[in-house]
This record gives sequence, structure tokens and C-alpha cells, in this order.
Amino acid sequence: MPPLFLFLLLTLAWPAEAPQQPPQASGERGPFLLAALRRDGVVSPFASFDGKEWDAPWPTDLRWLVLPINLESIPAKWWGKAGLVGQMTAWSDGVNRGTFRLSRPITTRLMCASRLGLMSDYRSAQPPSPPAVQPFPKDGLAISGSQTVGPIEALSPASSPWAREAGLLVDPVNKAEEAAIRLFTDWDHPVSRTNRRTVAVEIEAMYGAAMDEPGWTAFYVEAVKRYAPGPRDEDCGLVTVISGWIMSGPDEKRTTKLIARVTYCDRRGVAYMLPFGLVKAGGRNYWAYQLSGHGREGYAVARPTPKGVEQEVQYSAGTCPL
Repeated sequence: MPPLFLFLLLTLAWPAEAPQQPPQASGERGPFLLAALRRDGVVSPFASFDGKEWDAPWPTDLRWLVLPINLESIPAKWWGKAGLVGQMTAWSDGVNRGTFRLSRPITTRLMCASRLGLMSDYRSAQPPSPPAVQPFPKDGLAISGSQTVGPIEALSPASSPWAREAGLLVDPVNKAEEAAIRLFTDWDHPVSRTNRRTVAVEIEAMYGAAMDEPGWTAFYVEAVKRYAPGPRDEDCGLVTVISGWIMSGPDEKRTTKLIARVTYCDRRGVAYMLPFGLVKAGGRNYWAYQLSGHGREGYAVARPTPKGVEQEVQYSAGTCPL
């Protein structure tokens, strides 16, 4: 199978239908640390906010570092402006799950890399998972300070945005797919263009949250087009994967930023979103989420705006060679 890695921006229309407005934070007092909360109680810091700007000070590569033996020996710059953190709050689906204490640094294996995390006294209500599971299950977001975390709604196939998009995606996805195929220099799609246009677009996941701007809603969508295996595909046919953002506003104003990727049915190299929640910082709401797939996991902080998506933090948590 040839390596198939494509990225393409495309535009489509989406009628506005806003999920419930996120709760407003009662307090935004100073800098804080943001972390993925693993089900085994390990906290993986990935972003800090200093009151005005975001940063990703926590280390990713441990090969040339002197690893700290306790919280006090962790370099100050790794914490960000928040300074040493001894206690955090767990948030899941916009619900405060209580505070917990950090105890010590711990080295974990994430994908094919070693990463530094923080052991805590957090206890999950979910059954434990085998240590080798990748990506390791997360219970939500851990945050220091007094910020609240609002929910990012996982929309169902019965919801109006999902139903409407099933029809609206067809033409933009077909255009994105054609542009992606044209980028190859030594490969062409084995299915003709006419037949490709008859293949259904299947939405697999959709998330939504109200934006800061009145009347605007941000959606993140994941969809596919599947093709039957050819004689040389070893029963693993081609798949076009679509993912990305749609910002829908009043008076039919819309902005989209989607990525198209052509791959095989095993979807190697494709990443999927796990929303952690909406974080209120500096008077604005930011999406905090995980992107993970075969051999890769990362965390991000982004703010959808009417003009596009502002990527504040992109943290590589772990990768494996392709």
C-alpha cells in the first residue's frame, strides 16, 4: 500500500443550531495549569495559562533531562506561571468531580515514548484498564485554580445538526477528495471520479459548543467515505476521512476548516478527537481536547472564532514510528 497522507481545507454551509450555552466562570483568578486526567490517577500536564497567554511548558522529550524525584524538584518553568501545583480539580462533561492531591512525578509509557506525569490520589469511578491500553482512557480534565470547565456536547445521529449535515457534506467532501487525489504524483484513485461521487458520506462523530460571539456555534465533525477493497488491497479498501471545524453564526454566516485524508481501512495515521471541555480563561472559552490514533496521542487548546480557529497549544504526548 502506498503512503497516503493528505491535508486539505474545504468550505461548506451549515445551518446554525446552538447547543446549550456554556456556564460562565464564577472566577478567573490568575494563572493555572491544565492536564489530561488518566483513569489510573496519573495526571499529564500539557498547557498553562499566565492570565493573558497560553503556553506548553511541560517537557515532551525526556532523553536528556534530569528527572525530578518529587514535586519540589520539578523545574519552575515546567509549571508555568502558576508555580508549583499540589492540588487540582477533576472535571468531566462539564461537571466538577472534586479536588485531589498530587503526590510525586512518575514516568509513564505513552505510545512508544516515555513521558513525565504526576501521580495523584484521584480514584476513578470507572473500572481499571490494562496498563498497555493505548490511548489510555481519560476521565476528563484536571485544572488548578478556580476556573470552571463547561461541557462540549457530543451530538447524536438523531440531532438536527447531524441530520442536516448528512446532506450538506456531500458536495464539499467530493470536492475535497478530488483535490486530495490531485496532490499525488505517482498514484491515482482506482475508483473513477463518477463512481466516487456516488459513495455515501458517513458522519461518525460530531461535537458542538456555543462560541463567545452571540449567536455563533462551533462544531467539530468526523466523517468518512468507504470504498470496497480492490484485488490488491488485501481486503482493506480505501477510506477518505474528513475531520475539522465548522463555525455557524447568525444570518447564515459560516466559516469552516476541515481536513481531508485518503488512507486505507486500517486508518493508520488518522487521529480522533476526545473533547475534555470548555475552559474559561481571560474572558474567553477555549476547547481543550485530545487527538489520538494509531501510534500517536496529543492534547490541544483551541478557540473557534467567526474567522477560523486559533490554535493556542498543540502538545505531542507520545508517538510511534509510522
